[in-house]
Amino acid sequence: MLNRKTYYLWGLFSPQESGYLYFIKDKVQSELASPSFDIHITLAGPYFNIDETFMSKLKSFGESNSSIILDVNGYSFKQEMFKAFYISVKNSLPLKELRNNIAKLKKFDLDNRYSPHISLCYGNHQIQEKRELISKLPKFNKLIRISKIALVEISKDINQWNILASFDLN
Repeated sequence: MLNRKTYYLWGLFSPQESGYLYFIKDKVQSELASPSFDIHITLAGPYFNIDETFMSKLKSFGESNSSIILDVNGYSFKQEMFKAFYISVKNSLPLKELRNNIAKLKKFDLDNRYSPHISLCYGNHQIQEKRELISKLPKFNKLIRISKIALVEISKDINQWNILASFDLN
């Protein structure tokens, strides 16, 4: 069987904000075992093919679109592998506009099931463990700004990803 790859656009954060997010992620993962992954918020995808034209459009997109501040709800979790424990993000107007602008570059499934979040842990963990962990974490009262977008290649089994390019938002 072919190892089919897909592509997604992630939102990335400034080094200072990323440092704080990794600090929290490390605390979470010291309690809940998880595969390693880069801190991000998924913005768009999947794309099944990309080309140089799309890459050029992404670069221009970064130059003509501003960074946005995420409206954060705090910690949450689900009984899903890739939403095991995360920072919940409101699907605010600026986030919706950013995603709509991305869809103008290259269409993707822009449906209402989008659940924006910043994952802190992947895996299958007990609900009680997750509830107890929330009480051990610092209150989340930081502003989080998406300052760049990244094109990411993901293998079919979703266990390997590679950031191909990233572009600063204006």
